[in-house]
Amino acid sequence: MKKAIVLLLVMTIITTMALTGCGKTEEAVAPVEGEKDALKVGLVVAGGLGDRSFYDSSNEGIEKAKEELGIEAKVFECRNDASLFNDQLIQASQYASVVVVVGFEFYDAIQEVAAEFPDVKYIYVDNVVEGISNITCIDYMENEGSFLAGALAAMLTQDKNIEGMNEEKIIGMVGGMDIPVIRNFKVGYEQGAKYIDPEIKVETIFAGDFEDPAKGKESALALYAKGVDVIFSVAGKTGEGVFEAAKDSKAYAIGVDSDQRYINPDAIVASMIKGVGLSIYESIQRIQDGTFETGKVYKYGIKENGVKMGYGTADMKQFVTDDMRAKLEEIQEKIVNGEIQVDEVK
Repeated sequence: MKKAIVLLLVMTIITTMALTGCGKTEEAVAPVEGEKDALKVGLVVAGGLGDRSFYDSSNEGIEKAKEELGIEAKVFECRNDASLFNDQLIQASQYASVVVVVGFEFYDAIQEVAAEFPDVKYIYVDNVVEGISNITCIDYMENEGSFLAGALAAMLTQDKNIEGMNEEKIIGMVGGMDIPVIRNFKVGYEQGAKYIDPEIKVETIFAGDFEDPAKGKESALALYAKGVDVIFSVAGKTGEGVFEAAKDSKAYAIGVDSDQRYINPDAIVASMIKGVGLSIYESIQRIQDGTFETGKVYKYGIKENGVKMGYGTADMKQFVTDDMRAKLEEIQEKIVNGEIQVDEVK
């Protein structure tokens, strides 16, 4: 009898523990109402982060989307190694449902990989592929922004109140490589300069690399030796050498893609900002709210806040006068309303 009572008690305890355990398990895995998985985004860059220009600007858009839109993200860098393009695109496509691809160099690779991952949305930055349903492109009107940079450079070289300006009015540009997007910068820069002064001279050197500051410095020193007052640096990380040359030559430079004045505010007078981060952030936002159009080419010019001039912070010495800014504002309005037609070469 005692054995039977003990056995009954043991069975009761075991049953109670089992039921309690099941209850706890159900409670732990119960879904939270309204909870959903975060959107995963892969950022693939042809070069690498740390350029303080184009690629860093793209990552700023991703970081803002992480903070404000709640996405998850991972960066895949190719470090200008073409053998990594396909591999990094594939890895990003396996990781994320949205892949942002930054660099003209991916033109062939993105088309190959997009065909293998038809359910992935690709956002191709700074180049255009048409006719592929899961590739959406962001095309910047850098020629409009460069028109402003050229107009500013022309006004600066005419201002003899700025120390070191030469009597002969010559401005310059150092491009990373001789490719369509950089030629589009060049044509806008030249047109903007000649809008201010038809007689101004514009000298250009293509460094042949976006990741080599030594080549940038060599190119810039060659231009300064010709009497160039202001150089527009359109060369990614190579542009760091342009800024060094400006400092060493006691001359001036204009930055690109991001507001680069902080790098050397005594030599960098302004920057032509390309809204890479803005366009990426807005694309992710469109995907989340359901207004994103796959296969479309989104244009970002002055009107869309995709290109503009930046002058650093208020505590920096300002080379650009109020009159110069007013003139640039006037030019911007004329470009937006069509009074000024900016040439395009891509």
